[in-house]
Parts: sequence; structure tokens; C-alpha cells
Amino acid sequence: MRDTDERAIVADELALARLGVISVLYAQGVDVVAETHSGRELVSVATLERPDLVVVGRPADLTVAETVLRLSRLRPAPAVVALLAPGEESEVAYLVALGARGVALRSGSAEELAAVIGSALKGVQHIVAALQPALAATRGLRLAEPADDLLSAREREVLACLAQGCSNREIATTLSVTLATVKTHLVHIYAKLGASNRNEALGRAVALGLLG
Repeated sequence: MRDTDERAIVADELALARLGVISVLYAQGVDVVAETHSGRELVSVATLERPDLVVVGRPADLTVAETVLRLSRLRPAPAVVALLAPGEESEVAYLVALGARGVALRSGSAEELAAVIGSALKGVQHIVAALQPALAATRGLRLAEPADDLLSAREREVLACLAQGCSNREIATTLSVTLATVKTHLVHIYAKLGASNRNEALGRAVALGLLG
């Protein structure tokens, strides 16, 4: 164990999962100032506590990506380590785009998590080896047409709203269109980006330079 003033918060719907993460943090001398099952509560507590590090597993009320998005808006923003379940590999690129310092598997080993946390605390990004192929595949996308011409102006506006975490109804209100129109735009966006959900679409959009 090393002496440190670093402070962390852990979020996961399962108390046992939180305990596992906390044990890894304690082994590295990191002070865990709070734990919660809720993504919303996590953001609220992080606003008050201003931790150096936040580890996000699977909150009960928000997705990992939604939670990381909200944390990224805090000032100062903490270093974030996200834990993904099998089948969620498509979210890696989006989490990296949001500024996640590390991404590991929720079912991974304590040693892997310790390495990711250690790197995050040093300001070094660390994606575990098992998730590297998903990230490389997204970054390696190639298009038959220029990225700038891939989406229409309105589709870009919808995409920008997605990146801000807006729901379909919020997008409709923002753009003054019907909910059905928003859904149609999303179908087109997903098809053009080869994505099956909003997080995968955002990850690919970032990789293609369609989002700043």
C-alpha cells in the first residue's frame, strides 16, 4: 500500500461488485469516500465531494455511458474508469470520446482493474486488452464517401443532440419536429454509420470526426 491523498467514489447496482472494486482501491491506498447503486446519486455526490477518481460499474438507474457523460460535465471533472459487461464492447469508443481515463471488463480480474486504476490516477489512458479490438475496429472505419458528406445537416443536428445525452422527445422539442421524425432520422443515422444503438453510433461518429 502507498500513502496517497487520492479519493474515489464507486457506483454499481450490486453491493458485492462495489465491494470488489473498493478492495482494489484500498489495496492501492486510495480513500473511498462514497459508494452508491445509483448513477444520479453518484453525480450528485461527486459534485460535492470532488473526488480524484470515479469507478462506474453498472448503476441501477442509468447506463454506464449516460453516467460517464454526466460526470464529464462536472468541473473539475474526475478521472473516470468505466466497467463494461460482455456484449457492451461497442460502447468503448464512445466512453473514450467522453474522456474516460480507463475502460475494463466488469467481469475482469482484480489485477486488470488495479492496472487500469493505477494508470488513471497517473493521467494515463488504459483500455484492457480484451476491449482493444473493439476500439481498434471503430477507429479503423473507412468510408466510400467523405465523412463530411455522410450525414445531412438535420441528421448532424440530431447526432449533436444525441451526444448531449438528449432523449428522443428532447431532440424533437429542441429541433421543433415530431417524435416520429426524430425516429426516422435515427434509423438513417444508424444505417449510415453501421450502428445498432445510440452509443455505438456516437462512438463511430467520433471516430469518423463527425463530432468534435
